[in-house]
Amino acid sequence: MSALGENTSPSTAEGMGFFERYLSLWVALAIVAGILLGQFIPAVPETLSRFEVAQVSIPVAVLIWAMIFPMMAQIDFTSLLGVRRQPKGLIITTTVNWLIKPFTMFAIAWLFLMVIFRPFIPAEVASQYLAGAILLGAAPCTAMVFVWSYLTRGDAAYTLVQVALNDVIMLFAFAPIVVFLLGISNIQVPWDTVALSVVLYIVIPLAAGYITRQTLIKKRGAEWYDNVFMKRVGPITPIGLIITLVLLFAFQGEVILNNPLHIVLIAIPLIIQTFLIFFIAYGWAKA
Repeated sequence: MSALGENTSPSTAEGMGFFERYLSLWVALAIVAGILLGQFIPAVPETLSRFEVAQVSIPVAVLIWAMIFPMMAQIDFTSLLGVRRQPKGLIITTTVNWLIKPFTMFAIAWLFLMVIFRPFIPAEVASQYLAGAILLGAAPCTAMVFVWSYLTRGDAAYTLVQVALNDVIMLFAFAPIVVFLLGISNIQVPWDTVALSVVLYIVIPLAAGYITRQTLIKKRGAEWYDNVFMKRVGPITPIGLIITLVLLFAFQGEVILNNPLHIVLIAIPLIIQTFLIFFIAYGWAKA
């Protein structure tokens, strides 16, 4: 979809740093640390869980802001003018993200969680897992596209166009898709949760990144912004990622330890969905 190997910046050519190279290890350690924290210092997750609005954790929201802000601050929305460049790649990205992925995620998760695994998961719990899968399927992690593009030495300028376009679409498409799929699943639609999630996880970080970029470039110039400011805030992303994982697993550690079979069963449709979407996008792009 992007010209891999072309337009590679010097920093990209240097390869991955120590943290990126062992990212899987840090994630695994963060998961273990989170579960241990919830088990041996339960006061921490119990205290933080009180700061919740419409079933949305405010501490987690703040950490996610920290994690994705450097990514959002990279987005130059004027790059949307470049949508006419290599339109086939953008058609693939937007079609897979918004017309295929949410619905295949729903179909696969419903088949496994509500039908195949019915003897192993209570119906009420299965509905909650299905709702989580719907939220996951409808939310493309556009910020991480920068990371994958970096690791594959992709075309950074074209990546910007893809991310900017998908973020704009997400502002308007995420909530309707989630509400529709929850509705046909006979799951009560938590309107306040959906609306607050859109504001917290999409609108606020996007607006903060846009305002920061516009303000600082006007004051200090684009060269200072790209070469000084972005390098200073870059480390916030991995720090935010690890702390977020620790906190999430501290909140859910008891559930994970009490339901290990459920974790394995949930992973099956998610893995199938991941490979399916990869082969659809990759095969289409290659064709």
